[in-house]
Amino acid sequence: MQANQPRAIALGDLGRLTMRANVVFAVRCAQRMRPCFNIPADAPRRREQMAAVDAAISVAAAFCQDLPAEPGRAAAAARTAEVAAEETSEITGFSGYAAVRAAEAAACAEEVIRDPGGSSVTEVVAAAFGAGRVLAANTDAFTLDVVVAALHADMEKLLSMAHGTCENLGPPVDPSESGPLGPLWPAATPAWFTQETP
Repeated sequence: MQANQPRAIALGDLGRLTMRANVVFAVRCAQRMRPCFNIPADAPRRREQMAAVDAAISVAAAFCQDLPAEPGRAAAAARTAEVAAEETSEITGFSGYAAVRAAEAAACAEEVIRDPGGSSVTEVVAAAFGAGRVLAANTDAFTLDVVVAALHADMEKLLSMAHGTCENLGPPVDPSESGPLGPLWPAATPAWFTQETP
């Protein structure tokens, strides 16, 4: 990587984001990985496993937007998605774990809000970092720069939208491509991430 190219996002970088912005970061990583969660059409539990991963992303996205949710739903979605991610890890390149980490980030943030004295915001940051690691692990050397640039674009926009640190909850943010962060891939989408699920 050349000196003028952005470096990978580190834990310390995510600590500069608000708690909710960390969940947004994780959701965006999971959304980028979703096309790679490609299960063969004849797999016996394909529909159930895909639904579990989609639900994990959805519940985390709902937290980002401050939409009403049943208490404990994010934690339950993370557990269900983790089973699906584990069962399919060899054929999907562990891509389902990005959704798991996004739901975990939302669940940990919910727990901090519910019990500020008993939970640590570092768990939210660690889950967001984990989602980014899943994305990076599924990237080849030829597309790593594109992935890192996309993550930095998210970081810069999130930092400009909400001041504070991970100790602050931060305002609601729509993590979808129609929200303020825009396209998941500001440059061309890497070929690796354009696989269509059959």
